[in-house]
Amino acid sequence: MSTQMRYPRDTKQISSADDGEWKDLDNVLIDDWESLACCSLSPNQKPNSFIVSDFKFNIPVDSNIQAIDIRLDFHRDSSQNSVELEPPVVKLVNIKDDCESKPLYAPTVSPIERSVLFDGSRISPSELNSPDFGVEVTFDENTSEFSGDLLFDFIRITVNYDEQRFVIGSLNGEGFPVKEKPLIKSIGETFIYTILFNNFNGINKNPQDVKINIPDGLEVVNHFFASDKKGKVDVNDIDYEEDRFDFDRLVADKEILYDDDKIDLDNLLWHTGVKGRGMSRLRLELKCVGEGFKELSAYNEFTGTGAHFYVDVHPEGYEHEPNVYEESLLKWKSQLDDDDDYQMLNKEVVIEVNNVSREFQKAQEKVDNLKEYAIKWVKRELKPKSKFQALKDVSFTVNKGERVGIIGFNGAGKSTLLKILSGVLRPSSGSIHINGKVAPLLELGAGFDHNYSGRENVFLNGAILGYSREFLEGKYDEIVKFSELEEFMELPIKNYSSGMIAKLGFAVATLVEPEILILDEILSVGDVRFQKKSGDKLKSMMNTGTTVLLVSHSVGTIRSMCNRVIWLDHGKVVMDGLTRDVCDAYVEAAKKASEEELANLEI
Repeated sequence: MSTQMRYPRDTKQISSADDGEWKDLDNVLIDDWESLACCSLSPNQKPNSFIVSDFKFNIPVDSNIQAIDIRLDFHRDSSQNSVELEPPVVKLVNIKDDCESKPLYAPTVSPIERSVLFDGSRISPSELNSPDFGVEVTFDENTSEFSGDLLFDFIRITVNYDEQRFVIGSLNGEGFPVKEKPLIKSIGETFIYTILFNNFNGINKNPQDVKINIPDGLEVVNHFFASDKKGKVDVNDIDYEEDRFDFDRLVADKEILYDDDKIDLDNLLWHTGVKGRGMSRLRLELKCVGEGFKELSAYNEFTGTGAHFYVDVHPEGYEHEPNVYEESLLKWKSQLDDDDDYQMLNKEVVIEVNNVSREFQKAQEKVDNLKEYAIKWVKRELKPKSKFQALKDVSFTVNKGERVGIIGFNGAGKSTLLKILSGVLRPSSGSIHINGKVAPLLELGAGFDHNYSGRENVFLNGAILGYSREFLEGKYDEIVKFSELEEFMELPIKNYSSGMIAKLGFAVATLVEPEILILDEILSVGDVRFQKKSGDKLKSMMNTGTTVLLVSHSVGTIRSMCNRVIWLDHGKVVMDGLTRDVCDAYVEAAKKASEEELANLEI
């Protein structure tokens, strides 16, 4: 599965004399979390429709389009009496079939990313690649008796499609060119050589090595795997006296990896991950630079040599029919070095949760005061406490740099899990291993003294988080500026609103970029503008490689900020996978949930 994400490069407003006119509409061309398009509406008035276009897709013409995912952010102003509108109609324009749909939710005060998904099976790559392809957005009229502003932040579109690529690694050799039917290429053409192999989890505790022969006439022009210590290794750096490979077996099998035990320095050696967590596939982009019949193979010390891959290279300009294998089960991206989801395979594990359970004692009756408790105790009328299991055998790992969302209905155990990971609670059973400095943002302002001023609490709270006074003095102006509380820093924070306290707590807590950031529903800090500002700050931290665990009541927030989601239900892991897959299943399950389970959730 390949993915291409694009923002539009052009916007056009479809004006109508009776409709509201958009101002600064060009701001929807990119997601900057700051500039917004705005439309002021009176009762019974609707905004002008608009079209965004010129996405400049470059999808291969022989691809099969799977899905088109459109993400957009629209919301109303934060006044108590404001506009009310239905979700907009989102339509794909300049394609042969009619495609239109609506997001699930109408405009709210919160700037939440919304999604509209289209089936792409009847849409051709040429239609999407055309500069005339666009997305039209049409709102209904304002049904409120009040006037107000409708705000629009961005539109971006992601196309998922299957490319035609070659895959090897199956035991029976099916699905790739065999000797009798080789891949036909000419000099100058490129193709993808893909190796799949097992991680042998539980068998091998060391990195596993994969040796690939590159015959004369083929040249590696790109690889799709991070070039770190687990990636590409120069063969000159390998100590072959350690018998990393069974040379006698290779020669006996008459493989072409070696000639008279002489190592071919043009060959490549690659490492997988450690303890079964790491690279599970490797892709090389190879260019044909010489004529002839070419034979490729890959060798792993546990499985030996896999099936061979044959290419017949003809003179430059040779015309031939493509004989390709459709890679429909694996995710593909033209530059996997930039693919966060794929590169997560290559990161070290920073959080490992093994069979963690947490049990609480829960009173069966309410006792209002000590006197009542003493009387019931004397009369032996106190009911024994019952046991409540908040988490049950929860296991998962988190790799460095992942952005993991944790969702679940009320009472699922989300906050309990974060408190255990943050060290606030201990598990009743099981174990947790964390490799890195953790910064938990579970309750902003925790540790503040309400009799102290804002300035004094900066140093108090900073000391609790482990910062020195000298460091805090150097960062004080930066904290004050970010919190937007310049005029209030000398006042006792008992005079602050809850939003002001949260702003100050957020400014101190995000002062430095930790290795692991744990967030529990704190993205609703302050007003709408500060929510964008704090969200922008968190996104900036995420982009620098910080590992993030986020609990949020908003599915939209999870979709926009996480690349993986863990779904908890009654203390157990129900699903763990890619954001879209888990969130879609979660939204579907919410249709059968009770009102109590869904209270205060934004599904």
